[in-house]
Amino acid sequence: MSSNRIDGSIHPGTGAKPFSFFSEYQPLAGAYDECCLPNGSIRKEWQPVVARLDSMGLEELSNRWQQARTQISRDGVTFNPHDSEGTVSRPWLLDAIPLVFAESAWQSLSLKLAQRARLMEALLSDLFGDQRLLKERIIPPDLVFGHPAWYPVYQQLYASGHRFLDYYVSDLARDTDGKWWVTGDRVKSPFGLGYSLENRIVTSRMLSGILRKVPVKRLAPFYATMKEQLRQLAPRFRDNPRIVLWSKGPKSRSYFEDSYLSRYLGYTLAEGGDLAIRGESVQLKTLGGLLPVEVLFRRLDDDDCDPIELNPGSEHGVPGLLETIRSGKIAVTNSIGSRLIESPAFVPYLPAISRFLLSEDLQLPSVPTWWCGESSAMEHVLRNLDTMIVRPAFRTTDEPPLHSSGMSAQQRNELEQKIRAEPTSYVAQSPVHRSTAPVLVDGKVVPWYLALRAFLIHSDSGFRSLPGGLARVSPQSENLNFTMTSGERTQDVWILTQHHEPEISLLDAPTTMVQPRRSGSELPSRVADNMFWLGRYIERAEQTCRLFRTVFESFESELPDGPEHQPLLRSLAEHGHIEPDHAVPELRRMSTELIDLLPESLFDLQRPMGLRSTIASATYNAVRVRDRISPDMWRTIDRIKERMKPETYGKDLRDLDVMDMLDRMLADFAAFSGLAAESMTRTLAWRFLDLGQRLERTAQINGLIKNFFCQVTPGGDPVVVDPAVIETVLKITNSLMTYRSRYLATYQIPVVLDLLITDSTNPRSILFQIQQINQHLDAMPHGETQAMLNSEQRHGLAMANAVRLADIFELSEADASGRRLQLQKLTKRLDDQLPRLSDELSGRFLIHAGLTRHFAMSNPHLHRVSNSTQAASGNPRRDSGKSTR
Repeated sequence: MSSNRIDGSIHPGTGAKPFSFFSEYQPLAGAYDECCLPNGSIRKEWQPVVARLDSMGLEELSNRWQQARTQISRDGVTFNPHDSEGTVSRPWLLDAIPLVFAESAWQSLSLKLAQRARLMEALLSDLFGDQRLLKERIIPPDLVFGHPAWYPVYQQLYASGHRFLDYYVSDLARDTDGKWWVTGDRVKSPFGLGYSLENRIVTSRMLSGILRKVPVKRLAPFYATMKEQLRQLAPRFRDNPRIVLWSKGPKSRSYFEDSYLSRYLGYTLAEGGDLAIRGESVQLKTLGGLLPVEVLFRRLDDDDCDPIELNPGSEHGVPGLLETIRSGKIAVTNSIGSRLIESPAFVPYLPAISRFLLSEDLQLPSVPTWWCGESSAMEHVLRNLDTMIVRPAFRTTDEPPLHSSGMSAQQRNELEQKIRAEPTSYVAQSPVHRSTAPVLVDGKVVPWYLALRAFLIHSDSGFRSLPGGLARVSPQSENLNFTMTSGERTQDVWILTQHHEPEISLLDAPTTMVQPRRSGSELPSRVADNMFWLGRYIERAEQTCRLFRTVFESFESELPDGPEHQPLLRSLAEHGHIEPDHAVPELRRMSTELIDLLPESLFDLQRPMGLRSTIASATYNAVRVRDRISPDMWRTIDRIKERMKPETYGKDLRDLDVMDMLDRMLADFAAFSGLAAESMTRTLAWRFLDLGQRLERTAQINGLIKNFFCQVTPGGDPVVVDPAVIETVLKITNSLMTYRSRYLATYQIPVVLDLLITDSTNPRSILFQIQQINQHLDAMPHGETQAMLNSEQRHGLAMANAVRLADIFELSEADASGRRLQLQKLTKRLDDQLPRLSDELSGRFLIHAGLTRHFAMSNPHLHRVSNSTQAASGNPRRDSGKSTR
């Protein structure tokens, strides 16, 4: 077949004709092709889409696809292939071509899926209830009681009439005859719902012109139904219940989805440590106290939910949750224990189960499956092992299936022995020769194998399917037999309809007048902890960039050994950026040799205070609060992270234009701070973010003052210091322009210390930071009966008073040995009180966060500018507010 035809199609403006875009598309022999009929013509439902893709042209589609991939990368759409601490997230890959279905065909499939969902509901109701299937010997006892996910407590956990499934997910494959087969039933959590939504959002931008012309069913009504059903699950306060999306955390494969869905649906994202049981009620831990939760949208494995009655080793569960479920004071979706029926060992019995429980024949079959727990089935499997896919019978982990056809004789023999030794632990399935769909590869449209995931939600009228799904495609069919994250790409799924559907909003339409309110103290301690440390790490990374930029400027200047070099080296060594002996005058290397070492130091993850490790820590905390920061803030963090990948700059980092990289990163840090300042409402989340930044900036500035100004050259003038030294500090602190606008080119220590320590109008001074810190401390939740200052307020006021009472002229004085004793005392006091304040904050507000982190004192890096000749008299001055040129 050299070309594909569109029978009766209308190409925009020309009538029927061969399509250049798909003209070389060659469906695979022997496979059902979703796009083409066996005679090579385009299927009717695909014709309007293919026509407009062709009208767009290959080059334009490729360009838009590249833009879409960039958008996905900037949005941070990633996934973990496995639930693992050591697994690196991979980017989510979306193909340029959607998967298309006719509305009538999808409705037919949806009805069959709805029957299967009803069957799964009935199966769970029987297993956790009367167990008639066991009593009537429809299924063998080992199928249930031999399942490692079975806990006896499940049977008495739910009241009669309880609904077990709020959603159901089915993995599908289509064979060579076009018949659909179920390859897996999923009820634990609907993995893929968020990715399906993201696929549609990205595709609607990439192919916006086509979607305006071709009517495609919208996804939003499904999510609106989902919200309404979760609301109705609430045992109380159904008008406005508190619904929490219960996540396993950042290392979960579904964490991006958890964050994405919580933001889209308007739910609070929480982890196990954010929840507690009080008085048979689930409570959300917040800074202002405990708040009752009505519905848990669960994304955890069943046995992880309660370490008391289920898995005692669970780190993500809520102790006592099952007892709360028994009391009827919490709704959990899907019901804990439902994962039991995901086992492929149930599959051979589903037709009989359907006839027994529903009095209906099963309309949508599963792939042919044999449970080796039955001797006749085991013998059949062993006789036909070369044509079978062998899987664990009880799905509790992500073990890959075994394809015996690719095994050596020894491996095959070992597999046979394992099956004979533990027959109940294995099932075997006949592989499905999957259908194919067109994808865009290297500028050509080629067929790849397809796996489809369908989603259903329980509604008032029964189970309702998402008009779409999550399609995975791969050039190798075997890649699709593993987990939901296997495969090379995904596709948006379009269900074509007759007319465009109206837009709907997921925002609830309240039945009563909503009273205006402000955000209060409903912030989980974990979120506060992550926001606090996000602020700390962002500020630390910014100051590190400023330090390195100043170092490169200084050491690459024409002066071979300036007076500022020694304190700069001390600052680098203090933070572990260079080895300590480099800062010893007698041992330090030549400037050129040292400069060659610094780029590697920037990218060294093994340096705890290094730039790359600091940014990695900032990213880690940002990931954990993705639902609390804006998409623009996230993109800024992701851009910073990408700049710190060594592979971006080639093999030899010595050839890197470090100054350009640092300038770009500082612009990114400024963007992040600006977004935080101008787009975040003044909630506790913002306060902890800003509090972290202020504490870190205070520590940084204080460290710089120690390294540069606490020691005077013996016999030198304590007031007049080498301009290069002062300019270096002012550059790092971004305060050089302010200083020059006030004092022009006159450099004296008293006014420098005023600008960096006691000037309350300078956003880069210590006093400015402490004043902001104290404002945040006063706004923190306090007991209603508290009459005295708490410990953190006392620390904040003590630091503020110490700085306010400091005399800049006394701070500038030096003794005979060259030490500025008063300045040393002040910096030492701040060194002592800053970590105490951080510890007090952690103890009072962040104690539930779990992670203990040290208060790392970092050297200061200052910012800003000054004016006038009054430095000659030593009198500090403030800006008048008038602009200066």
